[in-house]
Amino acid sequence: MKLGKAVWMSFIYIVLTSFALVYLMPFLRSAVASFMSWEQASKYPPEWIPNPSTLENYVKLVRLKLFWRWILNSSLYAGIVVAGNIVFTSMAGFAFARLRFIGRDFIFSALQALMMIPGFVTLVPNYIIIYRLGLVDNIVGLAILGIVNVSSIFLMRQYFLNLPEEIFEAARLDGCEPIKMFFYIAFPLAKPAVGAIAVYQFLGAWNAFLGPLIFLRSPENFTIPVGLSFAFQRSMWVEYTPLIAGSLIASLPTIVLFIFLNKYLIKGIVVTGGKG
Repeated sequence: MKLGKAVWMSFIYIVLTSFALVYLMPFLRSAVASFMSWEQASKYPPEWIPNPSTLENYVKLVRLKLFWRWILNSSLYAGIVVAGNIVFTSMAGFAFARLRFIGRDFIFSALQALMMIPGFVTLVPNYIIIYRLGLVDNIVGLAILGIVNVSSIFLMRQYFLNLPEEIFEAARLDGCEPIKMFFYIAFPLAKPAVGAIAVYQFLGAWNAFLGPLIFLRSPENFTIPVGLSFAFQRSMWVEYTPLIAGSLIASLPTIVLFIFLNKYLIKGIVVTGGKG
């Protein structure tokens, strides 16, 4: 029995390691190619050792006057989106999970139906709204469109449903109002779900391309994905190696965030799958 279990576990680890290498291969290839010239990076079969190694791709990024401005814009955009989702979706999730009001289930079902609508369908109506508010080509105006996400509301509702009912009953008996119940009881217990929302929303906002491409016009207001495309993409050709180097630098905040919030992300996903 022990031998069979050891063989089975070895097989599982081999399979999982193989899948991990497959998924890591594009990232590793990009990391190597960022130190190559385009002539070497585009060779087939691909070369895995830069010869000669060059920092020219990163030098081109540093020479861009707006590169750090784009990073700052992306940070501001992602920060507003994450903060808005944490505040507003946690409140909405608590209301749908623990408060009783007329039309609660109908409204929640309508919100769930919105998850079936592709995002590009709402681009034109959203653009009209932002245009009439005078917020086109404005990072804050772009962020307003993402401060509430239906999937985040669903995740928070599921998490609050899994909290013990006795806690809230005891709070009601002590005369605790719903607002105090949320801020003093529910929200402090929702760290795993909040961490999961922070990771998902930061990734979505930081890597967003279509929204910033449509709503932002001035190069100084671009986010990092749109800015890199603007800097290195021409009508007839693309400078791929500095684009790869810029993408690697842009991915560092997401990697760091995932490392620090990984435990909250996993726990939030596990706990929110308990009740419907």
